Amino acid sequence: MTRRLAAILDADVVGFSRLMGFDEAGTFATLRAHNTELIVPAITENHGRVVKFVGDGTLAEFASVIDALKCAMDLQRALHLRNESVEPERRMLWRIGVHIGDILAEGDDIFGDGVSIAAKLQRLAPPGGVCVSQQVRDQIGSKLEFHATDFGNRRLHDTDHPVRIWCWSPQGEEIVACMLSNAPLPVQDRPSIAVLPFVNRSNVEGQEHFSDGFTDELIATLAHCRWLLVAARNSSFSYKGRSIDARKVAEDLGVKYVLEGSVRRSESKIRITAQLLSGSDGTLLWAERYDRTLADIFDVQDEIASEITGTIEPELGAIEFAALRGRSIVDMTAWEIYLKGLWHLYKFTREELEIAKDLFEQAIGIDPTFAQAHARLAYVHIQLGWYGPLDERADHICDAIDLAERAIAVDQKEPAAHLALGRALALDGAIEAGIAHLRTAIKLDHSFAQAHFALGQAMCYAERPEEGIPEIREAFRLSPRDPHMWTFHNMLALAHYQLNSMDEAAEAARASLRSPNVTFWPALVLTAILGRQGKIDEARETIARLQRFRPGMTLAQARAEFFFGDHPVMTEAFVDQFVADLAKAGLQG
Repeated sequence: MTRRLAAILDADVVGFSRLMGFDEAGTFATLRAHNTELIVPAITENHGRVVKFVGDGTLAEFASVIDALKCAMDLQRALHLRNESVEPERRMLWRIGVHIGDILAEGDDIFGDGVSIAAKLQRLAPPGGVCVSQQVRDQIGSKLEFHATDFGNRRLHDTDHPVRIWCWSPQGEEIVACMLSNAPLPVQDRPSIAVLPFVNRSNVEGQEHFSDGFTDELIATLAHCRWLLVAARNSSFSYKGRSIDARKVAEDLGVKYVLEGSVRRSESKIRITAQLLSGSDGTLLWAERYDRTLADIFDVQDEIASEITGTIEPELGAIEFAALRGRSIVDMTAWEIYLKGLWHLYKFTREELEIAKDLFEQAIGIDPTFAQAHARLAYVHIQLGWYGPLDERADHICDAIDLAERAIAVDQKEPAAHLALGRALALDGAIEAGIAHLRTAIKLDHSFAQAHFALGQAMCYAERPEEGIPEIREAFRLSPRDPHMWTFHNMLALAHYQLNSMDEAAEAARASLRSPNVTFWPALVLTAILGRQGKIDEARETIARLQRFRPGMTLAQARAEFFFGDHPVMTEAFVDQFVADLAKAGLQG
């Protein structure tokens, strides 16, 4: 055997067995045509060599990585054009992976890690797209027009180190790094709710349509909560105009909770009241009143429906968890273990996060199709990255990306999975890819306060705080009692700090320090703010509070908190300014 450096291209057909099931002879003919008319000529024209054909796959070797990548892109563009005239379900799509590395050659065949990594990159590529390693991206530089999306570090199977990957598609659309299932799978023992038609108590004539329309909007908005079973509209409206006990409704519809309310409208104002009742005994669990000036009727319906939904989600989680106290894990279902894990997750300490990690893993062990448990396990690894040892951060983010993608593979419409993947990618430096997933989470559930917050946070990472602040404020509106409240305030403080709005930044940091479950971060942020403002006496008190959270915290340690692996989550310029302001405040090196 001889050893040499080479660029390797691995290409494979997506869903070849499925295509064979449609038309065996036709599929073989198409494969042969692709190979002889497109793939082999493209490899030859770009100075490569076909190593071998393996079933429906092709392996090629190039002396130049630029030639290898140009070949991959040329191929996918040509294949895309050829497929335009083919029915979508019968299109032969290819995935391509490109890597540069050391190979072993024996005769005409090649072996080694370089070949293996190219194959693994191919399996991560989107159908019709190309996936390359960071080594390829570095070699290309500006020598080739290659507008790829950074998808962060991946721990590839049987490799001893993470590999950073980039994905490209000839259509220029958002890329998804794994094949996704279209069929959502059920979660065990999900809580269920019926929304009764809101009662019209208006003095204005003809307002029945508004109360009915609002009920419709609320049912539709609640239905975006993937963990919550919502009774269908027709079932709920069968009780319209009837005075009926919540317990009877729960029994008839087989639900655990009942949401009811009323609408009262004057000429220019509207008041909506809502209350959540226990289906077992009719107990009032939660109630709220919403007053609005009526401008656009549809905007008001949407705004209040999303606000009720955003509040109901954490409220129901707390109610469900309270019923579990005193019970042993061995008696719990996957859903109940998951709820217990959430309680520990929101404590924001390393010890509690380790407990949450164990609980989510147990829930997945009981029900491997539990997408939310996979998503929250990914979220645990993100938090362990923040609150665990600094040298473990890169590994935790790799784990989070893997777990979040697994959750999406189980249920691509699970907002919590896109939230976890979006946050992990943003922390890993793939900010634009992270933002795309966070926008998807919001599209799937526009009442998801944590996704709005995470999008605002990612915008600040991207030095776009003016876009981040409205998203953070939306999180406040949607979930005014959210367990993440201190993080909402803290990120708002950092956004205003970026904009040099120091009074607003200080106000938000102090609000964060007053919130439950708070950690050292707002004390650190407030110290920098006060340093920038020159308020040294106040800063001394804040530094003392910071030291109670993190005894012995120094400037060097504060700088390190912004780093995940070899890169900061915010720009180097931001971190330099932040540390300089900490020094002005009196924090020592």
